Amino acid sequence: MKNWIFYIIAISFVQFGLSQFNKIEDYDSIVSYQVKKKETLFNISKKFKINIEDIFQFNPELRDQKLRKNSIINIPLKKIKKNIYLDSSINQKTIDENKLLNQINKKKNPKKNNINLAFLAPIKIDEIQYDSINQTKEFLKKINLTTISIDFYNGMKMAIDEESNKDIRINLDVFDTKNRIDVIKDLKENIDFNNYDFIIGPLITRNFNYFNSNDVKTKIVSPLITADVEFRENTIITTAPDSLKRKFVFEMIDEMIELKNDQCVLIISDQKNEKTKNELLTKFPNAEKIDINDKNLFVDPKITDSLMYDNKENWVFLETNRSNVISSVSSLLNSQINEERKIKLISSVSVENYDNPNISYEKLGNLNFIYPSDSFPEQSDALDVFKSNFLDQIGKYPNRVSIKAYDLIKDLLQRFIYYRNYSGFDIDYETSLLNNKYNYKEMDEQGLRNQSFYIVKHKELQVIDLTNK
Repeated sequence: MKNWIFYIIAISFVQFGLSQFNKIEDYDSIVSYQVKKKETLFNISKKFKINIEDIFQFNPELRDQKLRKNSIINIPLKKIKKNIYLDSSINQKTIDENKLLNQINKKKNPKKNNINLAFLAPIKIDEIQYDSINQTKEFLKKINLTTISIDFYNGMKMAIDEESNKDIRINLDVFDTKNRIDVIKDLKENIDFNNYDFIIGPLITRNFNYFNSNDVKTKIVSPLITADVEFRENTIITTAPDSLKRKFVFEMIDEMIELKNDQCVLIISDQKNEKTKNELLTKFPNAEKIDINDKNLFVDPKITDSLMYDNKENWVFLETNRSNVISSVSSLLNSQINEERKIKLISSVSVENYDNPNISYEKLGNLNFIYPSDSFPEQSDALDVFKSNFLDQIGKYPNRVSIKAYDLIKDLLQRFIYYRNYSGFDIDYETSLLNNKYNYKEMDEQGLRNQSFYIVKHKELQVIDLTNK
């Protein structure tokens, strides 16, 4: 898997000397790190809370050459400094007392060999009639939350199976919430969820907030929902804030304006994104506007055609998360491109609807469409292998929910297994998996939230991640 941060090389350093004072530097492990664009040794040392000299110690070649983008360097982690005096005053009793103290500390914080996960979702197993394939298919078509839950479970199980080994046992218990508050209440009263290391779900806001009350201390992971989640100290939100994505897009727009300031601008927005429209108008006061609402989702092609210019670059901002509007507008704009008229489509709204099979990659590519997303629709060798394995085990190809579940749980387990506690969520480091990436930060209102996302650009039939540019 690319950018595999938790590829661990076990290392021990034991230094003995006869001098009066000997400083021992002990590294628990080393990770391989891929250098990002414009990163310096100083940036990297601050990121991992180590000294530049520590980096030189494990990468001596860096003393004589420049740091290169995408190069792989060794980073020592969890450095512990101990001052040990080796003079005539030290005796066997002191050494034995130190050994005993270390043993006590180890017993206080033992390394976990068992990881216990709970998954809460509306599986509604008792309503599925397995003796009738046709009835089962019809049921799954109607119950969207159930299909999402099953897709998520399948991806999660793939990650658990891969991370389990002879040293680590991962236990997964599935609890059917039936999408009902009374069932969740009954589960809380009869199950001690504090015995788990992580609780995944419930999947929708109402159920998640009800379950995530003060009497549950275990880390509770919200895997899919982002809006209106109540943060507590134990809350983990796996998607980046929309405000952070929008800020990044607006910074890109400012850079685009510096390069080209004679563009024609059209803003298509709905009522939910009124604030964003007004912010765009401060940058483009002469922009044309098309407002859509619940009663009128139709964009008249005659109007868009009349508002755009030939022999000029036309920037169209599409500020909505309605998949039907996205599909119709992208088709409409494609029909109005010609040799004299160039159109660039941009959005600051983060939705997964742009990965909808009803929206053509070719059409988005013709428009050089730019937008923020939690997932990156990238095809890779690693993804091909995962799809093949998923097909062998589950009997179908994975969808976006299954891939997201696999990435999310894979990252969660890797962080926890590496430290055998929650310290893996405190480091400022980004992991990149199949279609998702993660870098958690403690929020002001308590809890942890992922800060990583993608700025996606469609170019012809290719998809580019602009956050790595």
